Amino acid sequence: MNILYTGLLGANVDPEQIKKVFNDDGLQQSSIMTLYYVQVAATIEASDLGLSLPRGFPNGWGEDRGHGHTTGDDLVQTSSSMLTLTVSKLQQGVSNTFNSIGFDHVLEHVIDSNDIQDEYGIQLPQAQKEFLSIDIANVEERIGIEVDGPGHFVRLIDKPWKSSAKQQFDDLGENRFNGPTILKHRLLGHLGWNIIHVSCNL
Repeated sequence: MNILYTGLLGANVDPEQIKKVFNDDGLQQSSIMTLYYVQVAATIEASDLGLSLPRGFPNGWGEDRGHGHTTGDDLVQTSSSMLTLTVSKLQQGVSNTFNSIGFDHVLEHVIDSNDIQDEYGIQLPQAQKEFLSIDIANVEERIGIEVDGPGHFVRLIDKPWKSSAKQQFDDLGENRFNGPTILKHRLLGHLGWNIIHVSCNL
């Protein structure tokens, strides 16, 4: 982990030097979010490592991009400084079902960095930033429902195949949650949430 932090952030904690080394404009938003997640996980699970993000992170470390606003037939999106919140038709349909049975909830509940610090005592290096979102949440009971479409899975194709030509090209694998989905579930569990997954992997 120390090697990972040094490789991404450098030994001298100088974002301009790292940009020159990698010949780019800085960390992408997805990489910044991953580092936040890893920092929280490291603080909870491996505090003895003493890992910490630089003071003021991610200011100066990320690409300078605006946050667009897009809408379409399938999605409703809103952007924040760290998250792009997306409500899909599938997610809305699950929410409507919960409404019909009287399950109290909100869509896209956001946990920000101040919540992480105030409620869980985990210090992050930046002012208030939206940090984690839960697709459907009963905040009072700390019950979260994640509606997982195909983007939350990877396809394993390493099951042994038989010798016939047809079977060599059959889909013999299975779906597994991808790394970001597993890490998010793990973090939310550490933060006291009971997460239920509704898998809609078509």
